[in-house]
Parts: sequence; structure tokens; C-alpha cells
Amino acid sequence: MNYDTWVFAERFVNTWLPAGLVGGLLLFTGGLLAYFHKGRARPWGIGAAILGLLTVGVSFIFLYQPSTQAYMKDFGHVTPRARVEDPTFFGYQATSGALTGIYAMVRNDDDMRQLPMYSRHAVTQKVRYAGDADGSYYFYVGDIYSPINYIGPVEKRNVAAPYLRGYRYTLKDDQYKTIGFINPVNATTMALVIPNSLKHRPPTNDVLQNAKRLAKLDTGWTTEEK
Repeated sequence: MNYDTWVFAERFVNTWLPAGLVGGLLLFTGGLLAYFHKGRARPWGIGAAILGLLTVGVSFIFLYQPSTQAYMKDFGHVTPRARVEDPTFFGYQATSGALTGIYAMVRNDDDMRQLPMYSRHAVTQKVRYAGDADGSYYFYVGDIYSPINYIGPVEKRNVAAPYLRGYRYTLKDDQYKTIGFINPVNATTMALVIPNSLKHRPPTNDVLQNAKRLAKLDTGWTTEEK
């Protein structure tokens, strides 16, 4: 689905469809009342009732068009991680900044990968192993002083050093930015990759006392949990 098709379907679902259904039902109801009322309004009542039925019928025809159904399916995967404006009857309304801030840190890959306006690119970043215990892995990433307490998926591979593996999502068409879509700031965390030859060791007390979760620091990565 391209940008123009998305915008047309979105405006139909949020504006034209409710207006058509409400307007059509009002015309139909008013037409019936006029028809059963004796007087000059009776012929107009028949026309209004027919016009109301036609309006409702055309609205349902457009509702079940493949492009509209595809939009409604894809829209179910849109979250504040991908979009910071919500469609309304009259246009668009900014999403709460607190909500977008929370979603910026959420992995949410199951939804992001379903959105047709995004491309997905694999990204990695080396980390410095600081021990593991009780299902948690501890490491340092980038220039951040605090160690990370990681409890997500771990993959063992024939590699020389441990690293984070994930995806970065970018818009295929920047026109989507005009209706609130964004390029997510943080990379989606998929797994911690560790060497098969890694010699496991317990973390030091200093690491345990100062460790923080991945998304709590400005690491450029989301949470590791789904």
C-alpha cells in the first residue's frame, strides 16, 4: 500500500464513512417519517429514504474494498512507536508525549514488521561481557558507564566477541511523516549473541549493584522483552 492509498483509506474510515452512515440513516429515517405524513412532503420522503439507503449502501461498498480492508488490518499494528499523531474525524491529533516516550523503548517487533511503509535493516553492536548469573547477562555497551542487566534471548554462535543483534526500521516514503509516522529512534533488540567459547564468570558486586535494564539508559536499543 502506497502513501496516497493509505491517506485515502484513512480519511474514508475516519471521516467519510461515519458521515455517510449517520447522514444516510438520518435521510432514511426522515424520509420514512415524511412518507407516512400526509401532505406535500410525502413524495420528497420517498426520495430522501431512497437517497439515504443509497448513501449507506455506497459507504459499505467502499468499506469492503480491498484497499480499505488492507488499511484496517495494517492500522491494527500501528503503535506510538511508529506514529505520534492519531487520525480523527477532522484530521490528526498529537499522541501523548508520555505515551510516545514509553513506546520508544518497547521492542514491539511483532507489530513493526507488519507495517508496509517501513523497511527493516539488520543492525549489530559489540558489547563488553561483564559476567552472567541466574539467567541474566551483564555487559557494557558503547560509552555508557553503567553495566546492563540483560534477561532477553541469548544466541550462541561461532563468533569472536559478544554483540547485540536487532533491526532498525525506516520509512520507505518520507511523505508518511506528514501524517505522524516517524523513524523509530531505537533499534529493535532481538538477541544477545555470545561466542560458543565464552568462559562464563559471575558478575562482580559492583556490576550487580550498578546494573540497569537496557532501555533505562540511552543505549539506542529497545527493551529485550516482547
